[in-house]
Amino acid sequence: MELTAVLWSSDLRGFTERSDRLPSERMIAILNALFEAQAAEIRGHGGEILKFIGDGLLAIFPIAETDAVTAIAKAAVAAARNAIAAVAGLARHPEMDDEPPLEIVVALHVGTVHYGNIGAADRLDFTVIGPAVNLVSRIENAAKTLGQPIVVSGELAATLDGVVSLGRHQLRGLATPHELFAPV
Repeated sequence: MELTAVLWSSDLRGFTERSDRLPSERMIAILNALFEAQAAEIRGHGGEILKFIGDGLLAIFPIAETDAVTAIAKAAVAAARNAIAAVAGLARHPEMDDEPPLEIVVALHVGTVHYGNIGAADRLDFTVIGPAVNLVSRIENAAKTLGQPIVVSGELAATLDGVVSLGRHQLRGLATPHELFAPV
């Protein structure tokens, strides 16, 4: 089945170094706090979490009506801003004693995806697939390189006021460069 949605892909900066240094139990507690901070904002702004991928998260903000794109895009950006602040607030979490603050990047894109259960007969996973999912994942990688906490695609930027161009970027595996934007 097809669905139009704002796609969210986020990732924790510095996860590999931190997880190599900390005991697994402590890292799991930190990840759970990290995911809860993001999940509260995603759910609170009309999004749905699809999966946790290591230290990353994939979510969607479904768009049922074409004229709702701008409102949902704004809600996704607000959720991203609030999630970044909530994650920064985890510095007071007991498991974060003597640890540098957590920092995430969030990529947002609007597009059409195919959704359903994917996997093996004894282990299915409800998810979305398609070029839009691939693009938001590549934007997330670019966000790390660009040092921007929130990076949005040109398609999403077209629905928003108050964005600044970050230039055109060649994204891994994609044939043409994409102009990326950051909300101001």
